[in-house]
Amino acid sequence: MTNSIHFIGHASVLAKLGGQNFYIDTNFSTKLLGVSKRQIPVGIDLSNLPQPTALLVTHAHYDHLDLPSYKYFSQNIPIICPEGLGSLISKFLHNPVTELKSGSTHTFGDVSIHAVPTKHYGFRLSGLTYRNCLGYVLEHKNHTIYHPGDTAYGPHFKEIGQKFKIDTACLPIGAYRPLWIMKNRHMGPEDALQAFDDLQAKAMIPIHWGSFKLALDGLNESLEILKTKISGTPMASKIKILNAGEKHPLNS
Repeated sequence: MTNSIHFIGHASVLAKLGGQNFYIDTNFSTKLLGVSKRQIPVGIDLSNLPQPTALLVTHAHYDHLDLPSYKYFSQNIPIICPEGLGSLISKFLHNPVTELKSGSTHTFGDVSIHAVPTKHYGFRLSGLTYRNCLGYVLEHKNHTIYHPGDTAYGPHFKEIGQKFKIDTACLPIGAYRPLWIMKNRHMGPEDALQAFDDLQAKAMIPIHWGSFKLALDGLNESLEILKTKISGTPMASKIKILNAGEKHPLNS
C-alpha cells in the first residue's frame, strides 16, 4: 500500500496514508467568487475521486474553503476545521464537523491529525468573523506530512520542526506581492526555503502557485524564482516540484 501526496492544484492536496485518504483545502472550482479564473485544470478526475476518510480545512478564505467543491463528496464524510469555523460550514453542509484548537489531535485509526499554529488569519466577506487558522501535521507510523494552509514566515516553523519529524512539507510559495502587504500573510519562495530549513523536513512540495492569480506576482513567478534559488545546490534534490495531477510517493 503506497503512501503518497497527490497535488491537485493551488493549495489542494490528497494525502494517502495507511490506506486512508485525506483531502486538504479542497478546491475544484473553475473560478473564485466568479472573478479569478483557474488557469490550469484540476489535477484529479472528478468523476472517479478516491473515497475520503476526512476533509481538512485550514481556514475560511474562499480559495481554501471552497464550499461548491464539497458537492463531490458524501455528506457522511467528516470535516476537520479550526475552532469557530464549524458554524459557517454547517450553514451549507450536513457533514459531521470537528473543530480543533492549535495543539490538539484527532485520530482516524492509526493516522493522527495534529493541529499546529500558523501565521495568518481567515475570514469571509466581512473580515470580522471566522478568523481562526490552523496548519496540520498528518502522522502515520514513520510518515509525517505537514500542510500549513496559508502562512507568513515565522517562528512556528522551528517549533513544529522541533516537535515533529517532518517527512514532507507542503509549503506555499505564491501570492506574495506586494511585499509590504503580503509579508505578514503569505510566504514567497525565499521564505518557503527558510521555513523548509527550519522544519528540518526531508522533502518539500511547493503549493499555492499556478492556478489562480491572487496577488501582483505572476502565476508562475514564485516557482521560477524558487527554481533559480535551488539550482546547483544540495537542496535541489529535496524540492519536489509537482504539476497539478502529479504524485509524490513517501518512501518507507
